Amino acid sequence: MNKETEEIKKADESAENITEEAVSEQAEAAAGAAAESPAEENTETAESKPEKSEKSDREPYTFKSFINDVFDVGETLILFMLVFFLLKAYVADQAIVDGSSMVPTLNDSEKLLYSKIYTPEDNDIVIADNERLGLIVKRIVATEGEVVDIRDGVVYVNGQRLDEQVYEEGSTLTASHFVNSATQPRSFHEYPCTVPEGHVFLMGDNRGVSEDSRGDIVGFVPVENIVGKVFVRYSPVKDFRFFNY
Repeated sequence: MNKETEEIKKADESAENITEEAVSEQAEAAAGAAAESPAEENTETAESKPEKSEKSDREPYTFKSFINDVFDVGETLILFMLVFFLLKAYVADQAIVDGSSMVPTLNDSEKLLYSKIYTPEDNDIVIADNERLGLIVKRIVATEGEVVDIRDGVVYVNGQRLDEQVYEEGSTLTASHFVNSATQPRSFHEYPCTVPEGHVFLMGDNRGVSEDSRGDIVGFVPVENIVGKVFVRYSPVKDFRFFNY
């Protein structure tokens, strides 16, 4: 065998060795991948087990749990009622019109809301507490220090004819009582009369039937007896109205 033939043979043997090594490496890599794959699956399974465990660890809903929930709801209701009664006592309340003394501005059985945070001013519609009549709804005609006079069926405040156009709705004076019938002074006061300090003079818009400051049952009303100012009529709904005098 010549030298060239020996070199070719050695080259062939080297190539065979390289090929065998490559095949061996590929086989080892495949075996490693196969071994890692079950491990990952086992890891995923192991990770999912705590979730199942957490669900199984939750306590069952018991009678004690029910009682705790009832107490929670009760605390919420008590807090709500406390806030409601505080608002009702110190901020605002409702009233129902009884009678026709404020017709046509207010009618019998209409429902009102009034604010208890209030300083009396002329022309305001207010709720007042009277020891003989209970709660009454009237309009403030004059406040302390103002002079009220009633002459020939017309009301004057500080010498000026009372501007009853403030009661109108739209362009028509709906309170026709003021233009078609005279206001009776009644006999309780000597006119002109001055409203005492800390008092107001109240009158109903329906002057012919209203029991108000012109008579001895109501008279001058102490400011502390003014419960609040009417700011909305909410029932009947079709007559809903804000009062912004």
